[in-house]
Amino acid sequence: MKYRLLLLLLLLSTLSNAQKIKWDNLNVRREMPPTLFVKENPLDVAFMTTSTDHEFFADQTMDYRVADMGILYNDYIYNDLGFPKLVALLEYKYQPATLHLIKKELKYQVAVVSHLYANLILIDPEKGVFDVQEIRLGDCDLVNPVANTKGYNSNLGNLDYPNNLNTTLLMTDLSEFEANQYRDQKDPSLPRKTDVKEVDLIQVVKLSLKVGNILHTKFHPYGKYISRSFNYLKEDKDFNGENFNKASQLINTGIDPINESKVRQALEIWKTEAKSITNLEDKKNKKYYIAIQENILQCYNILRDFTETDEIANQLKAIDPKNQIAEALISNKKKDEIQVEKKEIFYTPLPARFAQTDVTRFLKKKKDIINGLNHIQPDKYDGKLTDMSIYKAASLQIKETAAGSEIFNILVDLMIDIAGYEKNSSNYSQRKELTDVLKNYNAFCLKVADETKKFKATYDFKNGRLSYRTKLREHILNLNKIANFTAFDDALATSVATTIEKTKPENITIAKDFIALNTAITLKQLTNSTQYDSTIATTITNITAFLDAKFPIQNREVFFEFKNACRVIKENKKLSTLEVADFGNTLRLLYLYC
Repeated sequence: MKYRLLLLLLLLSTLSNAQKIKWDNLNVRREMPPTLFVKENPLDVAFMTTSTDHEFFADQTMDYRVADMGILYNDYIYNDLGFPKLVALLEYKYQPATLHLIKKELKYQVAVVSHLYANLILIDPEKGVFDVQEIRLGDCDLVNPVANTKGYNSNLGNLDYPNNLNTTLLMTDLSEFEANQYRDQKDPSLPRKTDVKEVDLIQVVKLSLKVGNILHTKFHPYGKYISRSFNYLKEDKDFNGENFNKASQLINTGIDPINESKVRQALEIWKTEAKSITNLEDKKNKKYYIAIQENILQCYNILRDFTETDEIANQLKAIDPKNQIAEALISNKKKDEIQVEKKEIFYTPLPARFAQTDVTRFLKKKKDIINGLNHIQPDKYDGKLTDMSIYKAASLQIKETAAGSEIFNILVDLMIDIAGYEKNSSNYSQRKELTDVLKNYNAFCLKVADETKKFKATYDFKNGRLSYRTKLREHILNLNKIANFTAFDDALATSVATTIEKTKPENITIAKDFIALNTAITLKQLTNSTQYDSTIATTITNITAFLDAKFPIQNREVFFEFKNACRVIKENKKLSTLEVADFGNTLRLLYLYC
């Protein structure tokens, strides 16, 4: 009798230990197809930001900077600000920040929350707009708010909690008086402008950080994590579920990403284990059996293989009518059977509201011309430096040109124009060291400028508009000998060299190349002379080498445009006056970085 009782106790102990079953949610990484269509990896894209909401520009002290050329910091992105296959335009939308005073026992908390959002507009440069998606950050908990103004850029492109929520500035442990100091003086329902600026500027950045990952899911297969619960056995010295544990280990190492071979091995182990359990009348056996069958269903769910699941799920529900795993499996199967309609792509023109934004300029760029960037004012001394260099080159060439020839007339017109700049240019400054050196040159320029102004004031443009340049040239040459125009070569050479040495002391050589290249391009375009070809080729080589060494990563638009312009120039195409001006502006932008 005692012997039978001992056996019964041992059996109950074994089964009891076998029921030490726990469950855990495991992250399963499933490969998903892109939501739009497959494109190259890395994605060739230009990222731009803009807005047409006037609130962003009404107060310049807020410094929103919502209109810019952006950079995406993702491995699967190639930032192409030249001629991209795709333009991703982030249009910021304004929504005012809010102020929240939250009473916590005897103290107060103050939360300032940004609500800016954006539209991500995808554009094929040749076909037009084909996708628009609204981007918002999540709503924050205003009962127990969490600050998220720091660390948001530590993992670029993946905003985790709480950084994926609207930017929140949180002040805690305040008295009621202290809390009220965060109200705007003009409108107490609003937060102070300084606090609005802090959260809004961070919100602007956060919204842009989401773009890379969104583009990835639209155009590349991507990994998506789903949670699946699996049962496992707690370790126990009195029971060893060796087969069960072996299958669990296969699952743990075979779901991130999904390894079909490992999952099917685990599946077969559990199926064999389930067949060995025959007595389901015993509660402990039944519990163990249910745990195994649930794991089997989860394996099929992971594999999206539903060929055998109906029977297993129905059997499981027969012994456990409220089994959640079986219910979830049936639901997942129905979802899988529903064919997701492939999104049809339609192309539409860029909306008219963007007509005055920089994206319109960007989309009009062409590979076979020199394209314009947003023009900038020259630095204090750059305007006169450029003109002195061009004037000197024109002076040298005109000495070798037959008087009255077409090239001669072109060069005289150019020198008359440059002389006029001395009188009417608002940024026409020169180094103080050059006052004496340039005294005669400046005086001559002012004289020619005054003569031009007087002639223009009395000229009959109505009847002689087309002959104005010829008549002006003849008039100026009647008053001044050509030798007067060409008497300043030495002074100009000294002035150009001195200005460069004083303004770019750390990069004198490359600065000279910039000035020489701009001068050579200008004179070649005007005169169509080959005498500048050698200078153009040499300076392009020098500048390119300098930029490559100083800027290993060249992801600003100016670098792309410089390379394209150099390619156009090397093809020896006739440049328009606008192209020469645009190239000069491109060089000016690069010159700023050097």
